[in-house]
Amino acid sequence: MLNTVQVVRLPDRLPIDVDSVSISGGRDAWCWDLRLSLLRAEQIAELTPSATGPRQVEVTLNGYRWVFAIESFDKGQSFGQLSVSMAGRSVSALLAEPYAPARSVEVDQVRTMAQLANAEVLGSACTVEYATVDWLVTAGAWYFDSLTPMAALIRLAEGAGAVVQSHPSDPLLQIRPRYPVSPWDRTTTTPDATLQDDIVLGERLQLQSRPIFDAVIVAGEQVGVAARVRREGEAGQTYAPQQVDQLITHLDGARERGRNVLSDRGGQAVVEADIPLFHSPLELGQTGLVLPMQLVNRVTGAGAWIGLATAVRIEATRSEKAIEIIQTVTLERHYTDAS
Repeated sequence: MLNTVQVVRLPDRLPIDVDSVSISGGRDAWCWDLRLSLLRAEQIAELTPSATGPRQVEVTLNGYRWVFAIESFDKGQSFGQLSVSMAGRSVSALLAEPYAPARSVEVDQVRTMAQLANAEVLGSACTVEYATVDWLVTAGAWYFDSLTPMAALIRLAEGAGAVVQSHPSDPLLQIRPRYPVSPWDRTTTTPDATLQDDIVLGERLQLQSRPIFDAVIVAGEQVGVAARVRREGEAGQTYAPQQVDQLITHLDGARERGRNVLSDRGGQAVVEADIPLFHSPLELGQTGLVLPMQLVNRVTGAGAWIGLATAVRIEATRSEKAIEIIQTVTLERHYTDAS
C-alpha cells in the first residue's frame, strides 16, 4: 500500500512540506488535535497568524481530510539544524478560549434543546447538528454566567447525557449521546466497522470495573421534573449517583440522561488496536478511518465482540524509503451487558 500525506494552507492551498503528522480525537475531546513537524523549517513563516487570526491547514491522509487552525509552534536546534513542530485544533476552537469572549445568558422563553444549541453558534461559521433526544426547556431554566459558546454547548450536551464532537473537515459541531447505542443493544445493532485479526498490528487491554447500577434518580433544579430511571427488566435497587441538572425539565430528557448513566456499568475493558489506515475509497474487506462514537465489530480467533470507539490517533511518519500511517483505535468493551 502506497501511503499519501498532503498538507496545504487554506484558502490558497499553498503546499506545506511535513516530516510527520499526528492527529487525535476522542469522545471526551470536543475537537480534533494536530501536531506536525515541518520538513522545511523556513515554512514556519507561511503559517504564522494573519491579521484575521490563526492560519488554517487542510491535512489529507490516504484520502481522509481534516481542517485545523494552527495555534502554536516549537523551534529547536540540533547540530546546527533547525526543527519546527506546530500544533492546532479543529476550527471549532474559534468558539472557545482564547478566541471567543465569555458571556452571561438567561433565556426567558420556552425553547427546545436543539434551539438552545443553535443559538450558541449564531454569527459564526459553525453549524450544530443536534443528534440526540430533544425536549422543551422551561422558560428561565437555561441560564449561565461567563461561558464561551463552546463551554455553553458542552453544558447543553451534558444535560442530555451527550458529548460535543467536531466534524473532521467541516465547520460542524455534532451533539451526540455519550452512548449512541446502549451496551445491552449492541449485539442487535449493525456495527460501523470491523477489525479482523489479520489487520491488527498490535493490541493492548486494560480491565476496568464499575458497580452494576440498575437505577438512577434524575432531577431538575429550581424547575423541572424528577424521575427514577430504571434498567428495563431489572429490580432497580442499586442506584448510581443522583443526577441534578437545570435542563431536566421533561421526562424525555430525564430518561435519556439516565440511560447514558446506566450504560456505564459493570465489567469493562479499554482495548487499543493498531491498524493500517487503508485508502479511501476502500476495497472490499478493508477498514478505513474509525471515528469516535462508532460501533466496531472486533473479530478474533476466540470469537467476536462489539465495542464503542472512544478515541483514535493517527500517526504518519516519513522515512527515506516510505511513508507509514498507523491508526490506533481505542475501544470500550462491556462484558456485563454486551458480551
